[in-house]
Amino acid sequence: MSSVFVIWQDPETTMWEPVAKLTESHGIYSFTYTRGALNKNFIPFPRMNLLDKVYESSELFPFFQNRLIPERRPEYYTMLSWLDMAPGANDPLDILSASGGSKKTDNFRIIKVPQKTADNEYKLKFFTSGIKYISDEAKRELLSLNNRIKLTCIIEDGNQADSNAISLINPSTGNHLGYYPHYLNEDLIYVNRMLGVTGPELITTIPVIKINLSAPEQYRLLCESVTPWPEGFVPFQSEKYKLLNTRNRVTSH
Repeated sequence: MSSVFVIWQDPETTMWEPVAKLTESHGIYSFTYTRGALNKNFIPFPRMNLLDKVYESSELFPFFQNRLIPERRPEYYTMLSWLDMAPGANDPLDILSASGGSKKTDNFRIIKVPQKTADNEYKLKFFTSGIKYISDEAKRELLSLNNRIKLTCIIEDGNQADSNAISLINPSTGNHLGYYPHYLNEDLIYVNRMLGVTGPELITTIPVIKINLSAPEQYRLLCESVTPWPEGFVPFQSEKYKLLNTRNRVTSH
């Protein structure tokens, strides 16, 4: 079983809200809206306009399928390379969550619900954000960055746009190389606080997985966050992630 959340950016506030959850289990996809979808500016997806129902299908819903590059197109294999995935039977939810599932025409992202690893770790693969805003020196640094270097995570307490902004720093040079995705900040900070971290520097390690020099900036630097999984931690437990329907009513799709 694997699950992802759909994160939507409110155009009025620019804040990111979880609006839906998709789960695949034994070949069946179940889609449910979350409490974040009650935002007055959110519009439900086509043919899934009832917020209080569970939608089920043996095929991936069009909203998600349309965010995948068809395998017949050469760009599909380019994207797999950027994601450090080999061609073959890749889980579409893994592709969507690693790439973010974004489209130029809307403001949605797809994020994976992490599972505790065999080593009791909280791990998420992601592309760094904000690369277009890093210094020219840092951009030149990316050209020769050693693969598998581990970046440092530091909360930018003075960031007026986002008090939870997590800066990714090259410990060898001190250069800022981008940000941890802001819609994932809350859980990463919470995990660290559960582990006793009180200051801005987190104990999370950020191995660099791949540098895609020919890719657009949003796919330039692929990383993975690795943090010990504290006892009792459950991902994405804030109020807006809670489901509007807990299977009281089911609609087949």
